[in-house]
Amino acid sequence: MTPLHTLAALLIVAMWGLNFTVIRFGLDEYAPFTFATWRFLLCALPVAFVARPAIPWRTLAGIGGFMFGGQFVFLFFAMQAGLPPGLTSVLVQLQGPLTVVLAALFLREHATRGQWLGLAIATVGVVLISRTVDGTANIIAIGLALMSALTWAVGNLFFRSARGVSMFAVTAWACVLPPLPLALAALILEGPNQLLAPILAPTWKGWLALLYTVIPVMWLGYLIWGTLLRTYPAAKVGPISLLVPCVALGFAGWLVGEPIGGLRLVGVIVVLGGVALGLFASVRRLR
Repeated sequence: MTPLHTLAALLIVAMWGLNFTVIRFGLDEYAPFTFATWRFLLCALPVAFVARPAIPWRTLAGIGGFMFGGQFVFLFFAMQAGLPPGLTSVLVQLQGPLTVVLAALFLREHATRGQWLGLAIATVGVVLISRTVDGTANIIAIGLALMSALTWAVGNLFFRSARGVSMFAVTAWACVLPPLPLALAALILEGPNQLLAPILAPTWKGWLALLYTVIPVMWLGYLIWGTLLRTYPAAKVGPISLLVPCVALGFAGWLVGEPIGGLRLVGVIVVLGGVALGLFASVRRLR
């Protein structure tokens, strides 16, 4: 990569790694469905001046419903249930090997032994992590984080068909669909006061969290990511994602004092090792 693109890749890692801790702060201000509603409502604003990408609405619906809506709603609830941001960032990386499994099951793509082995190793890591959490709520939180990874993986299957178009446009237009069902869920489950909290009871922490998860994370992040994917082979770009949970763990430890050690650290290493094995097995297959 050129020095400029290398700096851009490191910027993505930093922005996406910090995002998990920012979400934790945002959930201290807003209920999960409310947070998700306003995030995607703000993210969809560019559709006022960005043309709809030349892909079917069903593809946009799949991306918006699974990769964006489903992934982040489950992620928000996992963190609301007590899962620390750093640990959450590790578990959602299972979306990589899960994508391979779903492609093998539904698209009849052949998964290599290395890819299956990577998933098996990562699963062992999840079991180790689950043994380090206390209480039923945290076990449920792990399940929610795994659902976040699964819905992200489903969204990847839709995202793969959105080729040759602006990733920024895809991001903005895919965010048009989630706000309505999320707003209805927020209205029913959290109440109108919660849904309108960003307007009726605004806080600088809440709006800072919302704007951070939209402008750097969604708009700028996916614009840079799309540029890198169009410029370089997947073998060079894909491994960058493995740095995100490492940075997320660092930010979580620094900003919220999240402990990582002992059996939990072993579990984190095993999960990331399994994801890395699956990723590099996929890259080797593409060569």
